[in-house]
Amino acid sequence: MLEFSILAILSTCIAGMIQVATSKREKLPVWERENGKIEIEKWLEGFLAKLKRTSTRTEKCRLILAVERMQFENDLYASLWNHVRFGEENGEIFDKFKKSRQKIKITNFQKQILKSNAALKNQLIGHSEIKEEKGEWNIPAELKTQIISQGGEALVLSENFGIFETAVRIQIFDPFLFTDNFGLDLLTWKIHFEKDYARAVDKVEFGKENQIPKHKNIIQNFVNIELFHKKDLEKEDCIGWITIMEKAEEDLRTVLKEEKIGIEKRKKIAGGILDGIIYLQKIGIEHFDLKLENILLVNGIPKIIDFGLIYETTGRSGYREMGYTRKGSKFRDQSALSAATPGFADQAQFTFGNGYEVDNLFYFLFCDWKSSWNLLYKPIDEKEKKEIDKIVENCNATSIHKIKEGKPRAIIREITSIIKIPSSSSHFCLDDPNLTKSVKVSSLKQNATKCVNQDLENVTKNVLDQKSSNLCVPISVATLLRFAMKNDLGFKDERDYYSAEQILSSLILIVYPRSMAGLNLNPKKEETEFQLNEIEILLERLCKKTYFMETGWNIIRKIHYKEERQPKISTCEFEQVLLHENFVFSRPLTVTGAYLLPNGEVLFHQMTLDRIENNEYVLQNNQFSVDHPPVIRIKQRLPYYAVPHFIAHLIYQTGNNIEVVGNIQNVLISERHNMNENEWYLLPHAYSITRLSGQKFILVPE
Repeated sequence: MLEFSILAILSTCIAGMIQVATSKREKLPVWERENGKIEIEKWLEGFLAKLKRTSTRTEKCRLILAVERMQFENDLYASLWNHVRFGEENGEIFDKFKKSRQKIKITNFQKQILKSNAALKNQLIGHSEIKEEKGEWNIPAELKTQIISQGGEALVLSENFGIFETAVRIQIFDPFLFTDNFGLDLLTWKIHFEKDYARAVDKVEFGKENQIPKHKNIIQNFVNIELFHKKDLEKEDCIGWITIMEKAEEDLRTVLKEEKIGIEKRKKIAGGILDGIIYLQKIGIEHFDLKLENILLVNGIPKIIDFGLIYETTGRSGYREMGYTRKGSKFRDQSALSAATPGFADQAQFTFGNGYEVDNLFYFLFCDWKSSWNLLYKPIDEKEKKEIDKIVENCNATSIHKIKEGKPRAIIREITSIIKIPSSSSHFCLDDPNLTKSVKVSSLKQNATKCVNQDLENVTKNVLDQKSSNLCVPISVATLLRFAMKNDLGFKDERDYYSAEQILSSLILIVYPRSMAGLNLNPKKEETEFQLNEIEILLERLCKKTYFMETGWNIIRKIHYKEERQPKISTCEFEQVLLHENFVFSRPLTVTGAYLLPNGEVLFHQMTLDRIENNEYVLQNNQFSVDHPPVIRIKQRLPYYAVPHFIAHLIYQTGNNIEVVGNIQNVLISERHNMNENEWYLLPHAYSITRLSGQKFILVPE
């Protein structure tokens, strides 16, 4: 009987131990369990079946993107290659002068694309020939409530694994992934777990592959799943990621815009972000998209996220396998990134220059929302600067200027209150979330149209098409700058470093941030409607400093990093002129055109007046279509009008449709005239960059 009692006790103990072990195992995250891989595989198969989307891109687009993912024999080729040609087994990349740079071995993935469209073989394919993406995610109802954020190439959902709440990021590198043309039957994958990797501690380039970023201020990726085409037997070309990561409560932009926290919490957050940046640099990663949305708060701790725009020096496979860096020379040459977020860009990531390098997000941490934008982008004079200096001094924050030198630690230590400028205007606050999206600068090249039959004499013959954007104002200013550089400074841009596209990119990404939606392969109209572009403000910003930044012209002047290849040191000036009967043309002007639409609305559009010829104004039109060619001509006797007072104050808000009831009565300088449909008219005020004047330095002997 005693034996049975002992056995019963043992059975009870064993059952209890098993129950405790089971309970402990269930409390472990699935990625830390012994059979974690099997459980993730099971979840993944069901999850992938729910992912559906469409794409309007082509096999040619897929090939271009596949070349961007390649590792070249020289990483510099990532920014130099302009064309590619594919043969049977090998291909070849060329620069913009059609000079061969390297033979490339065609990957199995590229072979599959060429097999489906043999016409793509043996032809030059341009790097900028990527089409607009109008495709969308088709999210099933059961997942819609889980959406955290959604974009064309990325989708982030909340997902629970037992008691653990996580974020799941679906990142697409091939546009056909999850479409009807690329279903699960063509897909395979590799699953990687954070626990299998050591913490990276330095950037020694050779060896130590099995390392990843691990730091309290860097987002923690628990699991990363690399996706491949089934015919990619060597798994050499990853075409997408599914990453299971930490989930945050909110992002830094929301917290700062809503003024939720005081100076002490801001200082703590700033210190955490700085620690994270320094750690990444130490292990060989430069993050080139440090915007407010890419800082998440987890239990109040800032976490740097989104490693889509990075410069990485080690080439460690662990970084790629766990979703922190992508493969390819593009991410080993910062100028090859050719993408940025307006207002949070370094010039080096889309040009060969270094005119601007500071991290703007630190300014937002130490100023209130309106003041941040105003101090960054509002042109000021010396009197305004002195007034702001006093406010900054009262906050014990004069060290905020050291942020420009890459030394934000001083302001974190010294500032005692948030900087608030009473005169700050909401006009400069770029609040729309569309502005915060990173954009591809390289796609601008395909929007330039060369005028052959309708020649232009003074301004560039490559007219940038505004497409569906509201960017006619910066496009026109870029045109004037090109003329002034050549004629006032005698600057010869033989290598086309200072192309209209490069100047425009610097204008709208750094000098005065604007959304590139509509111009940057993004046809969504709702992402352009909010945007106002005022010609006079942009010209002032070009010629004047702001409190935190140098003149726009000086930033643009440094598009190339070598002084000897830059336009000479100079100042920029502009003036307003009036078109009238006795107007004498001397140099190109930026003018505001008015056009009466059939529905009664008036469209205001900024153009460049190139010359007067045969009693006609000859203008470069950045919004051309079948009805409106790149060059338009307006009779000199009809074009200038004084518009009614109720719309006069809107003439600089170009790109916006202004609803007008009834016929518009315009007063010509010499007669009354009704505005007719399908005709362009010019408003009386125009602007000219009068000169880029070279500074003279004189040595006076004692």
